[in-house]
Amino acid sequence: MTAEVVIMNKQGMALAADSAITSGRDDIKKVYNTANKLFSLSEEQAVGIMVYGSASFMEIPWEVIIKAYRKYLGTRTFSTLDQYLKDFLDFLRHDERFSNPQTEEVIIYRTFSQLLKQIGREVESNIDQKEEEVTDKTVADLMEDHIDENLAAFQKKDGIIENLNFDQFKKKYYPVVNELIEELISFQVSEHLEEKMTQLAYHAARSDHFSTGSTGLVFAGFGENDLFPRLLNYRLEGFILGKLKYKKELEKQISYTNQQADGTAAVVPFAQSEMIDSFMGGIEPDMQDAIFNIIQEVLTEYPAEIQKHIKDVTFSDKHVSDIEKLGKDVYQSIQEAVWEYKQSHYINPLLGIVRSLPKEDLADMAETLINLTSFKRRVSRATESVGPPIDVALISKGDGFVWRKRKNFVNQELNARL
Repeated sequence: MTAEVVIMNKQGMALAADSAITSGRDDIKKVYNTANKLFSLSEEQAVGIMVYGSASFMEIPWEVIIKAYRKYLGTRTFSTLDQYLKDFLDFLRHDERFSNPQTEEVIIYRTFSQLLKQIGREVESNIDQKEEEVTDKTVADLMEDHIDENLAAFQKKDGIIENLNFDQFKKKYYPVVNELIEELISFQVSEHLEEKMTQLAYHAARSDHFSTGSTGLVFAGFGENDLFPRLLNYRLEGFILGKLKYKKELEKQISYTNQQADGTAAVVPFAQSEMIDSFMGGIEPDMQDAIFNIIQEVLTEYPAEIQKHIKDVTFSDKHVSDIEKLGKDVYQSIQEAVWEYKQSHYINPLLGIVRSLPKEDLADMAETLINLTSFKRRVSRATESVGPPIDVALISKGDGFVWRKRKNFVNQELNARL
């Protein structure tokens, strides 16, 4: 896993990333603190790149790809940050080294296996609740019901891969789908259900459903005409039938005044962001979610509890409906009140300080926030999936990309030529 952050104001931006990389399966995991996740494009461009999620794209390490693009870009510059990102995506599409049929099959296998395992867990949960004897037909019927539900949900989504042909998809990737069916399903699957599963794999592939093996890509910095720093965050999965699957997640740009949409300061975390979110909002996200879940549960059960404790009173269906609506309104009011309190007492005052920080302090703040996440992982029972050393860079309009802190595997004494 990963923890990364970008902190911006009008003077520039600081980027910080940890060095931990986790490998292995669920039962055996190894963590190495040697990964490079923060890169510069070159001395000519005031642009940095960060990656999180999967450390590779189409089974090629991102470090290899980014450094190949750096050479391809050379001394060329672009007017806006968007053009850098567009040129990078075009580089991925047109360089044949990054796409091959066997690796595409890995993408389909990874995406559909995770989806099929999730459906399997839902079916098992339904079976546990049944009192009657469970047969293969019972399991098959439950499986088909869940396949239908997921298929209907994916069909409603807009496809992010244009003109992805189902017949071509089935012809090329049916062996992968069939392999997963044989691997994960213990009962005999009918041709009818098998066809639905193939359709589900197709719609999952073409929609904005991304597997845990996808990568988050962050471009940050300045184009030639950009006066203030910008940030673009995309999610990339890989190639499917030769078409690149990607989605824009976030765009952030420092504005002239604080009244404009993006404001004059920003703190943007990526990947494992719980400690940065806690620092920003004054409450840990998991704790906030737990509190709201309790409130929602209490308000949902409120009509039944009133009926239970007030004798000789029977509510009509309309009364129950009105009380449930009241509960939803109260829940929404609480959410809005908490959000407004966080904004006015925590987030806005902090951003008020960030907007006036010198560049050096932006870098110190970014490093501290990543170290805070790393320390929390170290003293908890969770895997230490965030760890030092922390790489820190500053990007400004005048100075370009400057390393503030950087781990280096090169011994300068032994490599004088470097």
